[in-house]
Amino acid sequence: MTKVQDPRAQKTRVQAAKLRSALKDVNAIVEGRNTIPILDCVLLRVEDQRITVTATDLDHCAIRDCASDDRDGPDSAKWLAGIRGFAVCLPAKRLEAVLGEFDGDAMVTVEIDPKSAGRVIVKAGRARFSLPTLPIDDFPLVEHVDTESEFELSCSQLSDALACVDHAISSEETRYYLNGVFLHPVGLDLRFATTDGSRLARWQLDGPVGSTSFPGVIVSRKSVEVLEKLLASAIKAKKDDQGEPPHVLIEVGGEGRWLRFSMPAEGGGDVEVVAKTIDGQFPDYDRVIPPSPPHCAVIDRSALAAAVKRVAVLVDVKSRAVRFGFTEGLLTLSVHTPELGEAVEELPCHYLGPDFELGLNSKFVREALGAIGSDNVALRFDADAGAAVRIVGWEDEAEAGALLQILMPVRV
Repeated sequence: MTKVQDPRAQKTRVQAAKLRSALKDVNAIVEGRNTIPILDCVLLRVEDQRITVTATDLDHCAIRDCASDDRDGPDSAKWLAGIRGFAVCLPAKRLEAVLGEFDGDAMVTVEIDPKSAGRVIVKAGRARFSLPTLPIDDFPLVEHVDTESEFELSCSQLSDALACVDHAISSEETRYYLNGVFLHPVGLDLRFATTDGSRLARWQLDGPVGSTSFPGVIVSRKSVEVLEKLLASAIKAKKDDQGEPPHVLIEVGGEGRWLRFSMPAEGGGDVEVVAKTIDGQFPDYDRVIPPSPPHCAVIDRSALAAAVKRVAVLVDVKSRAVRFGFTEGLLTLSVHTPELGEAVEELPCHYLGPDFELGLNSKFVREALGAIGSDNVALRFDADAGAAVRIVGWEDEAEAGALLQILMPVRV
C-alpha cells in the first residue's frame, strides 16, 4: 500500500525577538569551537504551536520553549491548516546572527526547504536566508534521569548565592574538584562554597523544604555561568510583568551525577538546564575557617576597595601583595616594588588591637569586597601573621549578611 505524503508545509512563524531570546538562552552552552559538528547546532522542534530550542555540549543541555505566532493574524486559520510540525538541526551561532539582522517586531518564517534537501529557509519581509542542516538523529540528547531529590529557591536567592561565591572558584585543572560551587545541606541550612586553596567564599541560607535530603554536589563553573545569565533574565522578566517573584526548581538524579534547573524565561515560556556535576570530593573547608579571631578592624567597604585599587597600581604582578598595617584607629596600605616604586595610603578604621601587619593579595581583596553588600566590612585576624583572615559584612557592631570569606595571607 502506497503511503500518502502529507502535503502540508513544514514551517512556522514567530516574532524575531521571541525566537532570538530563546536562542540566546541556549547558545551559552555551545562552545566556540567543536570537533564534533553536530555540537555547533541547536535542535529546533516545532509542535502544537510551540517552539523548543535545545543545545548541548554533552555535559550540559539547555532547553528553552516558547509559543509560536502561528495563531496570530487574519489568515491564522488558513495558515494553521497548511502547516505541520517538524524538527531540524541548525547552526546555532549562524542562526543567531541571522535573527540579529531582523527588527525585533518582524515576523520570521522558518521553513524546511521543499526544493532543496538539507536546507532551511529563514525569512522576514524581503530578506531570505538559506541555512544548511544536519540530521536530527545525530543530535545527542542527555539521558533521562529520574529525580531523586528536589527543592525550590527564588531566582534572586540562587542568583545572589552564586554571584557572591563564584569569584573564588579555582581554575587549576589538576584540582578539578575545586572547579565549581559546592552546593550542600548542613543541618537545616543550605550552603554554597568555593575555594581555590588561597581563599574561600561561603554563602549560607535557611534551607528550603526538601533541601535537607539533597546530596552534596559540585556545580561546574560553566553551569554557574549559564545559570547566572538565565536567572538574571528570569528576574528581569518578572519585574517587567510585575508578577510574583520567580522560582527555580533544582532537582538531582543519577546518584548526584546530574542536576536539573527549571525556571521561567524572559519573553514567556520556560528554560531548563540539565548539567553533569563534577565527580570529586570537595575538601572539608570548615577546618580553615577561624572560629572567632580576637582582633577586628571595621572599615568603610567602598573606601577600602578604592584605596586597594589605587595602591595596587604598583604591585608585583605575580604576588599582587599589598601590606595592611593596623594601628589604633588607622589602616595603612602600602606597596613596595623596587622596579616600579612605592605607594602608601591611610584609611580611618575602627581598630583597638596591637600594632600588626600582614600581606594580602590585592585582587582577592577587591573581589571579596565586591561580593559584600553592607556599607562596612570587618577584617578579623589573630596575632599570627600566617593565619587566615576572616572577611565579613559588618553592621550594628556585628557580622552581617549570609556571606563569609577567608583569605590566606601572602608574604610582603
